[in-house]
Amino acid sequence: MINDLRTLALHISGVDFRQVNSQTALCLLSTDMGAVTLHCRSDFPADACGKRHQKSWLKDALRQQRKMPEFCSGQSELCVVPEVLIRFGVTAM
Repeated sequence: MINDLRTLALHISGVDFRQVNSQTALCLLSTDMGAVTLHCRSDFPADACGKRHQKSWLKDALRQQRKMPEFCSGQSELCVVPEVLIRFGVTAM
């Protein structure tokens, strides 16, 4: 018997950033299954405020996650707890 280990949903419950330079960062997504680290970029100028970069990095991380095969195919769903979206001012994924 083969076990089906597919995840039906990835629940993102926390986000942290480790800035690489002024416009790129490692985005650490805490999930119900562990953690995901993505290299993200911001389109804002280097001297933009940190909050603008964080919002942009989070949106880029979510964009990258949605492009992964399990989410593109509809096999899995990407869920983000509302507090994470509110914290970074993201109104649309």
